[in-house]
Amino acid sequence: MKISLVVPCYNEQETVRIFYDETVKVLKEIGYDYEIIYINDGSKDNTLSELIKLYEDYPDEIKVIDFSRNFGKEAGMYAGLEHATGDYITV
Repeated sequence: MKISLVVPCYNEQETVRIFYDETVKVLKEIGYDYEIIYINDGSKDNTLSELIKLYEDYPDEIKVIDFSRNFGKEAGMYAGLEHATGDYITV
């Protein structure tokens, strides 16, 4: 079974790595395959560069979608749902 986790992000440069580390710890503990789909929703800080670093470190586990501007949480969730490949999807 594979879980897709959709994570809309807006100005989250300080937390994306912490979120990844803690989330993956739990997912590995319960033994599910997973993917984490981050959507950068037009952040004005370095969120995108932090997400790219994560992707470079874990390309098989992470997808990054980058919006050109802030479209809102709902658009981010929808984009994540469109790209999810898991048996179960959570936001």
